[in-house]
Amino acid sequence: MPNLRIIHDNASDRATLTASSQAGTLGPTNLQRDAKGAVLRATSTTQTITAAWPTQECIACVALIFTNATSSARMRVRGYGQPGDAAPVIDTGWMMPCPEAALDSYPFGELPLGWNAYQWGGTNTWARGGGADAVAWFAPVFVRSLVIDVYCPDLPAGYIEISRLVAGNYWSPENNAEYGASLQLQDTTEVYRTAAGTAKTAVGTTSDKLAINLAHLTAPDRARLMRILRECGPVRPLLFSLFPEHADPVLEQDHMLYGRVANLDAVSTPYYETYAAPLQIEGI
Repeated sequence: MPNLRIIHDNASDRATLTASSQAGTLGPTNLQRDAKGAVLRATSTTQTITAAWPTQECIACVALIFTNATSSARMRVRGYGQPGDAAPVIDTGWMMPCPEAALDSYPFGELPLGWNAYQWGGTNTWARGGGADAVAWFAPVFVRSLVIDVYCPDLPAGYIEISRLVAGNYWSPENNAEYGASLQLQDTTEVYRTAAGTAKTAVGTTSDKLAINLAHLTAPDRARLMRILRECGPVRPLLFSLFPEHADPVLEQDHMLYGRVANLDAVSTPYYETYAAPLQIEGI
């Protein structure tokens, strides 16, 4: 099983983005904003996003964050080393970027067919935990352009919505996080009672928070983590996956967050040439 992965340098923010279709002013530049309500909305259930750079970028992952895609969605990523190249240096083929839970993993009939870790829905559901993330991992390649095709035939709304594009290379430590990682659902809903004694709720928003402990960092990994913390801190979001490419897609989906570092705790030296650091990621 691969170790955790962090994409802290989102190359898509340096790219020129175009899309095959857009509804009104909801265009591809919204994919470079960290606002759930800012979306690229297609005019149908198909969409092609093209990212182009003036110089080559190292890419090992493409992720569409906060989408209305379901488990039946298909995605294909092609990367080209130079403008005008006919043959891509990477072609994932058509794949399932947010796959359903395997039929033999859970009791049949208790959950609907095609379910996964996500609560499907468009932008109106994202404040309360709706939306899905679509991800494709592959070996690192240097490209000048990416072509991302998305197809989701069974969307009730009849169009694809995508809030954020992440594309870049990832860091993965030599030694994985300790057992005991905790995933917390945060909810700002307030419960109160009226003067008559009736219990009521003021509905708030939800977000996920993941806490891990990197207890056995090597010297190069400690240096790389410190660079990530200095560059991102609590300001710049990153993509974090604790169980990348896991055989259980639900486990991977639950433990993949696009968010910010929620702590800046000390990096310690518990014993010779080994370093430890707690890390908390809070979804945006």
